[in-house]
Amino acid sequence: MKCLKRVVADIPLEFRFARQVIRGVYRYAQSHCQWVLGIGLPRRPGSVLRDKSVVGIISMRQPGDYVPVAQNYGLKAVGTGMWTDVREFTALPYVDVDPNAIGEMAADYFIERGFRSFGMFTTADCFHGQSRGEAFVAALRRRKLPCDIFDPKKKYPSRGKPLSTVTDYNECIRRWLVGLAKPLAVFTLNDPIGAWICAICYRSDIRVPEEVAVLGADNDEIFCNICGPPLSSIRMPVEQVGYEAARLLDAMLRGRRVPKRPILLPPIDVVTRQSTDIMAVDDRRFVEAVRFIREHACEGIRVKHVTAASTLPKRMMERQFKEILGRGPFAEIRRVQVERIKMLLSQTDKTLEAIAPDCGFGNISHMSVAFKKATGMAPGAYRRQFRSR
Repeated sequence: MKCLKRVVADIPLEFRFARQVIRGVYRYAQSHCQWVLGIGLPRRPGSVLRDKSVVGIISMRQPGDYVPVAQNYGLKAVGTGMWTDVREFTALPYVDVDPNAIGEMAADYFIERGFRSFGMFTTADCFHGQSRGEAFVAALRRRKLPCDIFDPKKKYPSRGKPLSTVTDYNECIRRWLVGLAKPLAVFTLNDPIGAWICAICYRSDIRVPEEVAVLGADNDEIFCNICGPPLSSIRMPVEQVGYEAARLLDAMLRGRRVPKRPILLPPIDVVTRQSTDIMAVDDRRFVEAVRFIREHACEGIRVKHVTAASTLPKRMMERQFKEILGRGPFAEIRRVQVERIKMLLSQTDKTLEAIAPDCGFGNISHMSVAFKKATGMAPGAYRRQFRSR
């Protein structure tokens, strides 16, 4: 029997990630409670929200915009990203992708590729720009690595005025890029900005990725693939955000306890395209070793196979891995395996029996021990926490 409860998805359809969130909400509603979904909230919501069948709102607005409306009409409400700073939702039911984990993933990704010169570009209207950027810079500083942050308010030397008031904004960015040590790794916080930076590099004869490697976030395939060269980006579990938001609202409507802090899902991985497909290391043998691990780690390789593929003496390889990546070759093999396990657990229906050989393990037991050592969680617990079907 279908439930006649109605839920308003106060989410703008013009944004790709917003449509993915709605797909997640719909998927939960269809499989668990048969809500009737209404998309969007009119400027004068009274005519919609006074209807007794309307029981809740899932909103992508800022708290000050949707919380008073929900309270005024006695509705349960859940917020979801990615419009504003997560910290504004500290005491509210809220689901999003963890912006701090995004920044840390970007830093780890560049460090693993051997970069030692970093830049971070943001604008005031970038979703979660402050949180993602702060986490990126903090992760680098923990490793004693500097990061230059683009600031259009810097003074123009000969005029003493903000640079953006005396020259074209693209020229501001070009001068910033030219002035930083190469090879340079730039995190742009989202894909439209990443595509913009790549375009400026192209017009300025700055080679991407040889001189400047550019990484975006959100993995919007339109921006990533029309970019020249194609843009690498951090992939988010956006549809799962909608699913978890719907599940949270359902729990509230059933009178169950809900978390007092925001539910923040981890980003999935980095989708590497041409804009970062390079190792910022002079020793080609080391580059070959790292590439061999990333291509074959899930085939059950060992350190001896890496040594043979790269022609690096074992002791030299161990030393270079620890100096550049901060871990030995075996730890790098295990890291690649664990990241693939995470992806398969969160994004597929594969059983643990199927995942183990797919990630280079002979059996579930060995895989579970390695996964728990790396993450502190058993594979099944990880799947239950970050993925619901």
